[in-house]
Parts: sequence; C-alpha cells; structure tokens
Amino acid sequence: MKAKNNLDKYRYYFSKRIEIFFHSLKKSQIKGRKQGPKVVLNSLPKSGTHLLESLFLQLPFMRHCGKKTLRLETQNPIEPKLKVLSSIKNGQFLLGHMQYHEKALKTINTKNTKIIHLVRDPRDVLLSHLNYIEKMDTTQKSHKFIASYDSRIEKLKAMVKGKKDVLEPFPEVLDKFLPWTKSSNVLCVKFEHLIGPNGGGDRHKQEAAVKSICKHISIELDPQQLEDVCDKIYSVKSSTFNKGKIGNWSSALSEEEKKWLNDIIRSQIASYGYK
Repeated sequence: MKAKNNLDKYRYYFSKRIEIFFHSLKKSQIKGRKQGPKVVLNSLPKSGTHLLESLFLQLPFMRHCGKKTLRLETQNPIEPKLKVLSSIKNGQFLLGHMQYHEKALKTINTKNTKIIHLVRDPRDVLLSHLNYIEKMDTTQKSHKFIASYDSRIEKLKAMVKGKKDVLEPFPEVLDKFLPWTKSSNVLCVKFEHLIGPNGGGDRHKQEAAVKSICKHISIELDPQQLEDVCDKIYSVKSSTFNKGKIGNWSSALSEEEKKWLNDIIRSQIASYGYK
C-alpha cells in the first residue's frame, strides 16, 4: 500500500473490503460459516503477512474476518485486543501483528482458535521495514524520523536504536515476538519455506509448509488442490510487495553493513533459527 495521505489509505481499505465481501459469498466460504476453523495469522510486520493471507484466500472454507490487522503492543492496554480475538467466527481468519502476551494466547486457546505464526530472517525484515517507511507509507511518524538521516547505514542504526513514541528499537521488537515461536498450540512457519520457487524458495518446502498449515487447522487438500494453491500463493500484486525474495539482505547490503547488522542482532538471528 503506497500512501502519501490518509485518502490513499481510505481508498485501499475500501477496495479491500469490497474484495473480502465478494470472496465471502463463494460457495465454499459459505459452507465454512458452519464447519470452518477459526484462525489467527500472526507475524512481526514485514515478515510476509500478505503471503499467509494469499494462501488462506485460496483455501476452502476460509474467509477474511473483515477487520484490520490486529496490532498488539505489550506496553498498551490489551483488553480491546482480546475482544477482537474473541469475535472470530467459524471459517474466518484474522491477520495480526501481535507481540506475545499470555492473555492473548489464553484467549485464542479458550475460543478454540488456531494460531499460525510466520517468521522471516530478521535482516530481511529490517530491510523490508526500511523500504516501507521510506517509500510505501509516508504518512507515519517514523517516515520523518528516518528521512532525517542521510546514508542507509545511519537509517538502519536509527531503526535498531529506535525513538520513544516513534519507533520501537528493532532488537526489542524481535524479542517481544519471539515467545510465539516457543509456545504450545502455535504452528510456527518460515517465510522462506512458504514463498516457493517464485520467491527463490523450494517447491517441496512450500508444499510441506502448506500441508503442515492445513493439518494444523484441520483442512484437507487433495494433490491437485495443493498444487493449485501453491501456484497462487506468491503474488507481486500484494499492496505491500517489495521484492519478496529470500536472503535479499545478503546482496543488498554492503560488507560493512552486513558485519554491523550481524553483530548487533546476532542473538536474535540465532533465536529465530537463522545463520
């Protein structure tokens, strides 16, 4: 979503709501109102949220809940977020950027809702976030903050350090999302496995990821359905699509930038299962 003002955002959300409405009227999605699972699709921002959304729009019985992506930040009141989590109905999925909170997990489990948490190499997440701040959504406070720096490495360092009430320090954000990957009843999936060959990944890993997701939410796909779904997951039409490739940080960053970044978030890279 490229937004230079609030009108751009309104147009985007309005067009998306129309798409969601017509998708919900399909025969399989109507059946899902009775027999479909309740699902939360969670991820740290810029980790491939729209990749998961694209997958779920291909699955039988599933439809978007119609609500905006749920943002949960641990320093803010959580009760309104719990109400949203409790409102998910059969056959609906909700997108979330939720930092880990025990009450959120308890609500999800109590309501018999499934949760899938998508992770991505933190270095690619940081680069994608920088691109989004600089070029995609220039209406947010962090755009002016980052634009005040000249070189890319200065901007990256500013994002790592953060600024109160403007942008959380990147390592702290990684740490706040990490417990989802260790939680019971949460299926953790790697972006690099789900993206498939069109994004520089592997088809077998993509199919395995889709199978694990379907098993987790108790939806069955026959071999032909699996192939069709995998063919359609990756799309450059996504509103926040940037290159969407695996390991983009390695070719995009200079040796100086790579060394600095690897050193500064070394523990988080390892914790998320990357090298």
